[in-house]
Amino acid sequence: MLTEQERKELISKLNITFCTPALWKDRESFLNLTDEQYKNSLYDLSAAILLRILTGDIAAIPHLMNLLPDVGFEDFIKPIIPTISGRDFFHSLSRLAYLGVSLEPYYSTASGRPSILNGLRDFSYYGDFVLRHRDKSLDLLKVLYGNDYRQVYDIISAEILYQRNENFDAIVRITSAIPVLERNKSFIFLIVALYQQITILTMNGEIKSASIIMAHLRDRVKDIKGSSYEYNLDAMSVRLALYDGNLEAVNNWLEKKAPDENRELNLMEVYSYFVKLRCYLLYDKHLALLSLAGQLRFYFEISRRYMDIIFLSCMEAMSWYKTGKKEQAFELMDKALELGEKYHIYRTIADEGILMFKLLQDYQKTRGSTPFLSKVISMTRHVSILYPNYLNISREEDTTFTEMEKDILRLLEQGKTYDEIAEVFFISVNTVRYHIKKIYPKLGVSSASQAIFKAKKIGLI
Repeated sequence: MLTEQERKELISKLNITFCTPALWKDRESFLNLTDEQYKNSLYDLSAAILLRILTGDIAAIPHLMNLLPDVGFEDFIKPIIPTISGRDFFHSLSRLAYLGVSLEPYYSTASGRPSILNGLRDFSYYGDFVLRHRDKSLDLLKVLYGNDYRQVYDIISAEILYQRNENFDAIVRITSAIPVLERNKSFIFLIVALYQQITILTMNGEIKSASIIMAHLRDRVKDIKGSSYEYNLDAMSVRLALYDGNLEAVNNWLEKKAPDENRELNLMEVYSYFVKLRCYLLYDKHLALLSLAGQLRFYFEISRRYMDIIFLSCMEAMSWYKTGKKEQAFELMDKALELGEKYHIYRTIADEGILMFKLLQDYQKTRGSTPFLSKVISMTRHVSILYPNYLNISREEDTTFTEMEKDILRLLEQGKTYDEIAEVFFISVNTVRYHIKKIYPKLGVSSASQAIFKAKKIGLI
C-alpha cells in the first residue's frame, strides 16, 4: 500500500499537471514507456491510463491497471475509468473518504466539458439519488471535488432539474453557487455554473443576457489558462451563435478552429465534437455527421454514457429524417426516448428545436403517444418558436441548383478562373458565364465573392 507521504506526493503531482492540454501535448512520452518503466513510476502509469481514456483506447486499461495490483493507487484511478461498475466507483470513493483524500482538481478537470452531471463521468442516471439524498451526495462530492463540494452539489442538482424542465428551481441553485465560486476563485466550477446559466437563459428566450454572461465566461477561462476548457471555449460561443443565427461565427469556427475528427480522437474535445455534429446537420453534411457520431458512439456505449447516447441518437435521427429515411430516424428515436424517459432527460432532446419538433410529430403519428413524448414535443415546440432558424436555415431564394451550378460554385471557391472552369468541364467560357448568370439571381448576389459567401452561408457548398 502507498505510504501517507507517497500518497501526498502523488496527489500533488496529479493536481499540478494531470488532465491539462500540457499533458496531452506530451502524450507520446507517457504512452510509449515499457511495463517496467510504468512499474517504477506511479505518475507515469496514472498519466498513461488517463491518456488511454482520452484517446478512447479503453481496451488497454486493464493491462495497465494490473501492472501494480497491490500498491493501493487504484482508488485514485478507478473513479476516472468510465467502464468500471458503479459499485467499484463508490467503493473507491468510500475508501478515499476514509483516508481524508480529495481528488479535486485531478478529477474535475479531466474532460473539459462545461458540465458536472455529464462531465468526466455520466451522473445523469443518479439524478433521483442526488435530489433525494443530499447529505450522502455531499459526502461523495467532497471526495471528488474538494472544498467547493457544496457549490458543486448546487450545480449538479441544477443540471438535473434543468433536464427535467424545472428551470426556475435550476436557476435559483445556479445563482446561489456563482457568487461563492467567484469569491473563492474556483474558476473551474464557476465556468460550469456560468455555462448552465447561459443555457437556461437561452432556452427561456433571453439570448442577449446569455451573450453577456458568455463574455464573462470567456474571461474566466483565461483565469485558468492551461485547463482543458480551452479546448471547448470557442465551441461554447458557437453553440450560442447557432441559436442566435450568427452563421458568420459558425462558419469562421468551422474553417479555423473546429477539431478535426479525422485525426487523433481527443475526448477533451468531445463538447466541440458535439457542436460540430450540429453544424454538419445545419449544412446537410450527413455522411460526415454519421461518421463522427459512429466514432463517438462506440466509446459512449461501452462507457454507459446514457446522456451522450441520447444526444447522438437525436443527431443521427435528424440526419436520417432530413434525407427522407424516416424509419431509420424513428428507430434511433426509440432508443433516445426510452433512455430519456428512464432517466428523466428531457432537455437533451427538446433543445434541438424545430427539426426535432417535426421529427417527433411524425414519430408520434407512427409510433403513438406517451406522456413523456407529449411533454418533450411541447418543450421542443417552445424552442422552435424561440429559434425558428436553429439547425434549419431559411432559404427564401430559389435554391433549386443544378449539380453543374454547385460544382461551378465549388470551383469559384477554390479560386478557379472562368477559363480554368471551362477546361474542367470541357465547355466554353461563354457557357460558364451562362451558368453563373443563372446562379447570381438565385442567391440574390451580384459578384463571385458574394456568391461564394452566400452559398457557404446557406450550406450549398
